[in-house]
Amino acid sequence: MTYFKRTTFSGIAPAVSPRLLADKFGQKAKNIDFESGRLVATTADAYQFTLSNSTRKSIFFYRDTNWLQWNEDVSVVRGPIPGDTFDRLYWTGEDYPRMGVRATIEAATPYPSASYRLGVPSPADQTSTYLDSAPTVVVTGTPTEGQTPLEVSYVFTFVTSYGEEGPPSAPSTVVQITDGETVTLTIPSGVIPSGNYNFTTGKIAIYRSNTGSTATQFQFLGYKTGGFAAGTVTDNSDGTDLGEVLPSLDWVGPPNDDVALYPDGPLKGLTSLANGVMAGFTGKRFCLSEAFLPHAWPVAYRITTEDDIVAIATTSNGVVALTDGRPYFITGTQPSAMTAIRVDLAQACINTDSVVDMGDYVMYAGPDGLCSVQANTGRIVSEGGISSEQWSSDFYPTTIKAFKHQNTYVAFWTDGASHGGWVWDPRATENALSTLSLSAEVRGGFEDPKTGDLYLIIGDEIVKYRGSATKKQLVFKTKKFLSEAPVSMGWLSVDANEYPVVAKVWADETLVASYSIDYNSGTNLYSQVTTLPAGISNGTLREPVMRMPSVRAKVWEIQVEGTDINGFCLAQSIDEIIGT
Repeated sequence: MTYFKRTTFSGIAPAVSPRLLADKFGQKAKNIDFESGRLVATTADAYQFTLSNSTRKSIFFYRDTNWLQWNEDVSVVRGPIPGDTFDRLYWTGEDYPRMGVRATIEAATPYPSASYRLGVPSPADQTSTYLDSAPTVVVTGTPTEGQTPLEVSYVFTFVTSYGEEGPPSAPSTVVQITDGETVTLTIPSGVIPSGNYNFTTGKIAIYRSNTGSTATQFQFLGYKTGGFAAGTVTDNSDGTDLGEVLPSLDWVGPPNDDVALYPDGPLKGLTSLANGVMAGFTGKRFCLSEAFLPHAWPVAYRITTEDDIVAIATTSNGVVALTDGRPYFITGTQPSAMTAIRVDLAQACINTDSVVDMGDYVMYAGPDGLCSVQANTGRIVSEGGISSEQWSSDFYPTTIKAFKHQNTYVAFWTDGASHGGWVWDPRATENALSTLSLSAEVRGGFEDPKTGDLYLIIGDEIVKYRGSATKKQLVFKTKKFLSEAPVSMGWLSVDANEYPVVAKVWADETLVASYSIDYNSGTNLYSQVTTLPAGISNGTLREPVMRMPSVRAKVWEIQVEGTDINGFCLAQSIDEIIGT
């Protein structure tokens, strides 16, 4: 006798013929969580917050209290500074890289209210020539007789209200001094920077050259009194009184909106690495900051790739840089010693919004399928399950907004007025691919690293993905079961934890039966409502077992719809139903 029973389930594999699918795979799998192996419906989304308009593309949950929102595709990183009392935040994606603190971000709604340009300018940035930024020096007093004069020069730097220091000015002319003489430095007024920097309580730091046994270095002399403004400084200090060596010699800001310096545009894709380092990119340049100093981006820390970088994402042991050619894996323990390895995967990234950090690896949309890069190894994970033609036509890789949720890759697509989604679930021994029903466009989202919760932008609202207690309606359609000869299947049984359940059966690709089964816990009885066939009446059942119409066929398919289903069985006799 013939029967078809299923109690374990997986997703779809559109590239495989429905007759050749493995038994637990299906032709349809919509709104299903496969973590348990049975058919469990995903829950609906839950409202969280109303945005200031319906054009927002990026959100960020700041200080666990407030939602930040932007109209641009923004990458946000929390400050890596230990003991930071300002609650600093850094982001790229607007006109230039920015930073903000609690006082400015939360000054007014919508958040962020205000922010500053990331980086600290050198005095040379404000003048037509670099030498114009040098302080002028005048020596006064009487030289000390018999003392060998010291040859000294001076530079100065700008320090923001948050203690961020920029690169130095050009050095002053070299002068000779003895203990009986005083040097007066004048900070030229033309070099005081304008623009969106926070120098309200900033300082000007002065450094003086000091010659040791092997080298001459600039060491800290002191801050100019009077705060951040042009003026004079006097110096009659001994060389032993000087402080730390100038640390910011190469601390330039990140690539910004200066098209003469950065024709590919400002820094994008800001992300954080281990050890307090930040990374971003522009054009073919991969850029790194100093450790725990997000305002300092030395030119020596930049790596050039052969192809334009589209997006970057961190993994447990490095950074994956996805390009419009092959991907790169960039690794190293220090920003000054990072190396780039070209991954042997001929798959460009065709959509920045498809890139998701999955922990040990990165996933993204390539031209031929869903791709994965782990360290210096890459592959097309959807190969064999989705053909390249199906990938481009049915999964909308160029339009998806993708995110990580509970270790699954969740993608939402838009095609004109149509919207939908799909989930790649790698948690089981075999990857499960399923689809999602969606009524509106997902414009962006945010994954909370503390909870793993995913929040989505839909219209002018933020909703929590799968945050509701209400379940969606799942749909699962089996493979095409093929019998050796035409047979008549007599009975269909369904085992579910929640009712109602809709069960449908196709025979040789014709829908021959459609039942809706419900359960009354008070009477411990099931009710059957029949749509097809017309000759079978509705009734009350002690068990969820339905009689099939008298149809002979070789090819059989079963579809169930509900919220929590353990399995089902299609059999020729009632004994087979009982026996299974």
